[in-house]
Amino acid sequence: MRQYLARVLLAFALVCAALAAPAATAAAAWSPMAPVSSSWQVEEQLVVPYVPNNETIAGTGPWHGVVQIANASQFPIAVDIAKADGTPITTVTIAGNGTTAIAAAALFGSSPGGGLLLFGRETGSCASQAVQLYTVKRNAPVNSADTVTLTVPSGVNVTNVSVRQGTTWYQQGPDYTWSQVGTTLNVNWSPAGAEPSVNSNYEVIVAYDFPCRPARMSVAVKLVAPAPSTNGRTSSSHLMVSGYSGLGQQQALGSDLAVPIGQADYNGWKTVLHVTNFGGSACAATARFYQHPSGTQTHTINQTIAVGGTWNLDLLAAGIPANWLGTARIQGPGCFLAASVDRIKPTQPWGTPVNMALTNLALPVSALSTTVFIPLVFQAYFDWNTGIAVTNAGGGSASVTIDYYATNGSLITTKSLSVPQNGMNFDYLSGSGGQLAQAVLTSTQPVIVSVDAVKYTGGGQDVGQALTSMGINAPVNAPVLRVPLYQKAGVSGNDNSGVQLFNTSATNPATATVDFFDVSGTAQPPSPLTLAGIAPRGAVTVYAPSQGTLPSDFQGQVRVTHAPGSGQMVAITNNVNYDVQADGSAAFNVSTADRALRVDYGPGPGFKNGVHTFIVAQTVDENGVQMPAQQLIVSGPGLTINGGPSPQIVVTNMFGIAAIELWGTNTTVPVTVCWDLNTNTSCDPGEPQVSQSMSWAP
Repeated sequence: MRQYLARVLLAFALVCAALAAPAATAAAAWSPMAPVSSSWQVEEQLVVPYVPNNETIAGTGPWHGVVQIANASQFPIAVDIAKADGTPITTVTIAGNGTTAIAAAALFGSSPGGGLLLFGRETGSCASQAVQLYTVKRNAPVNSADTVTLTVPSGVNVTNVSVRQGTTWYQQGPDYTWSQVGTTLNVNWSPAGAEPSVNSNYEVIVAYDFPCRPARMSVAVKLVAPAPSTNGRTSSSHLMVSGYSGLGQQQALGSDLAVPIGQADYNGWKTVLHVTNFGGSACAATARFYQHPSGTQTHTINQTIAVGGTWNLDLLAAGIPANWLGTARIQGPGCFLAASVDRIKPTQPWGTPVNMALTNLALPVSALSTTVFIPLVFQAYFDWNTGIAVTNAGGGSASVTIDYYATNGSLITTKSLSVPQNGMNFDYLSGSGGQLAQAVLTSTQPVIVSVDAVKYTGGGQDVGQALTSMGINAPVNAPVLRVPLYQKAGVSGNDNSGVQLFNTSATNPATATVDFFDVSGTAQPPSPLTLAGIAPRGAVTVYAPSQGTLPSDFQGQVRVTHAPGSGQMVAITNNVNYDVQADGSAAFNVSTADRALRVDYGPGPGFKNGVHTFIVAQTVDENGVQMPAQQLIVSGPGLTINGGPSPQIVVTNMFGIAAIELWGTNTTVPVTVCWDLNTNTSCDPGEPQVSQSMSWAP
């Protein structure tokens, strides 16, 4: 596995290069095995910024993490888990629609925790690369056959073969024929044409009919203190609970991260930033702190972060004075950083409640937007109240509008905020009325939004709860939502989950189907649960205790699918256990899933003039199922593609595969495959596309 992860690191470097490019595409380069290159949407390669392993945070703990990985594919996958520097940790196999939970101690042993990389891949009879290059020795006598041992599982078939030696490209038919028996390819030189000289080496390029499909994954990180948890269940042995969701590389990694909120013993809240270096070299990082309400920079802290290292920056311990409130930017030019933000309240000025915990993520400024969706807010709802912190990451002051909607979609009220550059402002929903609502935030500058919910009053064990989620950046255009962790109380613990679904469309009602898959991937009742008539800007809650037919002790994942034509849904999920001594609440953002395009570019990218090679494109749906009869646009200026000029329209076969033959002369060009979703023969913005440079020379 170490060799595999080493290759994955090369892929990761290519992904990082793509992220640094000024014009990001819908996919980025991926190279699972040199010299073959594949590409698909990088959301299937997940980043976990930081997992604690028996560690003290803000004077509390020890804190322990549990990583819950959900396979949203309908087929089994293997997930390679590595440290942030690419050091392999383990590989886990997860059944189709199944989940697995791994405790931090199983990942890091007795060492401190840190960041994680998760790489998913299909298992079974599939080709890890759809195009491969083999070097073959020409055996005596002339006009005989050579054999090639194919490095693919039995059942994978060869569809295309190209043979070359130096500047010579041999023609199939006049020069050679080929056949396949199991995992052996026979190259027969009996035709009367040219052939390589005996004992010389030549190269064979092979394309296959069934490349491995992209793994569809999501991940939740549940944080508990002071006792560990092996499976994400909590009990009275725990004092505090928090958590967050892992992200795809494009959403998690950057050289300029915005921190939504920081507090240095402000009303008892203490903040620790966990900044992890996922790049290939040490990072000279700078944290700049901006105080509320003016946005004035008050502090700068520098730190060199080793490859794979985590900078645990405790604001108070670093010298930021007590009662400081504001936000921060974490910058490392040329670096690939990800960060989580723990806020913990071990004490407070008015005494109780205490031992409350919240976890946010710092996000790349490049990933932020001016429209943000907030699926769930409380105003005096069973003593829960919500505070929305809006941080301005743009280049000037921001005017912010927040529209609050009732669950039936009617507008409740509109609030306006002014937020200075690098500053932060709040809207805190205290008072009475017992309202459960959702919101749409619009801004004149890109913003990062933290949505905190606290329960300071009430009666019994449920007082002193806190949870937080991240505002969801627009645009969102995906028909499937993935909830990686969903629990129902039972003998194994009283953890309960609820998913809040928000129809963001202002005009279209939504119909959604909810499926509940247990750890083994088996659908459990009430699957499929149909939720019809969710009003525009409306919302609905899927609360585990209210699902009477859902088995007790359920643990697994939930998948939400929109009906065609429905309004776009977004969601968060809450997880609560009131048996926890103090704060047993956490919230997790819910990831979205869209179709995926994978392209294997084969060997190269350099070829001799006139040498034919292949690329293989694959189209799969939100659950990893192959999509046949999909129209693709393949372009490479000046190249011959499938015997014709660029661009060419190709259509995937019954397995969602299209093999494309191409060649050129004295040229270096980008070869682009675009999934023409609307079949208008033009590659439109938002349509998945993959591009890689290829060259032909004398």
